Amino acid sequence: MATIGDIIHYSIYTSVAGDIHVIIQDFEKPEAMEVRDQTLDENNTFKMQIVFWDTGHFSIPSIDVVFLNADSTEKLRMKTDAQEIIIVSSTDPSMVGVMKSVKDPLPVSRPLEWKIILLISTLFLTLAIMIWLSLKYRREKLIGPPINIQPQPDEIAIEKLKTLRDKAQNNLDLKEFYVQISYILREYVEHSFYLKTLEMTTEDIKSLENMLPFSDEEMKAWLALLERSDLIKYAKMMPENNIYTQDLTTAEDFIQSTISYWKRLEAPSA
Repeated sequence: MATIGDIIHYSIYTSVAGDIHVIIQDFEKPEAMEVRDQTLDENNTFKMQIVFWDTGHFSIPSIDVVFLNADSTEKLRMKTDAQEIIIVSSTDPSMVGVMKSVKDPLPVSRPLEWKIILLISTLFLTLAIMIWLSLKYRREKLIGPPINIQPQPDEIAIEKLKTLRDKAQNNLDLKEFYVQISYILREYVEHSFYLKTLEMTTEDIKSLENMLPFSDEEMKAWLALLERSDLIKYAKMMPENNIYTQDLTTAEDFIQSTISYWKRLEAPSA
C-alpha cells in the first residue's frame, strides 16, 4: 500500500555464472503509473523508481529478463511476478501517522524584472542627456545682446527730422518743409501712443488734450507747430526768416521730452 506521489523503489536482482549478460525488456505500464531512473549496474541488478498518480488497485506488470550468451544469443528468458499494489489518498484514515519522506526544497530562480530595468535605464539616459545639454550650453557664449531690428518711433522721427534739416539747407521749399514736419510729429504720436493722429485735423488733436500725458508746454508747442504748418500749407501766411530752423529744434525737443511717457528707458550704467 502507498499514497499518491510516493516513490516506490523496485529492484530485480539476478545471479549469473560465467560470461552472461542480462537485458531487461520494456513492459507495458498502467496509465496512472510513472517510471523514473531505470538503471542496470555492472552486477546485473536492475533498479527503478515508480510513482502512481491515482488511487485504486494497480498491478506492477511482470517484466521479461533475458540472459544472453557471450555471442549475444538468447540463453534464457525469465519473467517476474506481477505485484499488486493499492494506492490511497494521503487523507485516507488508514494512512494516518504515516510520515512521508522529506523532499529537498527546489531552487527557485527569481525572474528578471524587465520593466524595472527598462525604467531605471530610461532614467539614467534622461539624466545623462540633461547633464550633456547643461554642459554644452554652459560652454557656448553669446556674441552679444540681441539686436532690435525694428527702430522705435522716436528714432524714426529724429532721423526724419535730421534728413529734413539737411534738405532745408540746400533747397528750401517752405510749403513742403512744413508738410513734412507736421507729418513726422503726427506719425510719432500715432506710433507711440496708438492714436490715429495721421487721420485727424488739428482741431481733432486739440480735443485729445485730456487724453494725452503731455504737459501744457509740450502740448502748446506741438499745436503751435501744427497750426503754423496748416497756415503755410494753405498759403494763408508766410513764416518769418529762418523760423523754420527754430521749428525744427522745437520738434526735436518735443520728441525728446515725451519719450518717457511711453518708452521704458534703460538705467544708466555705473
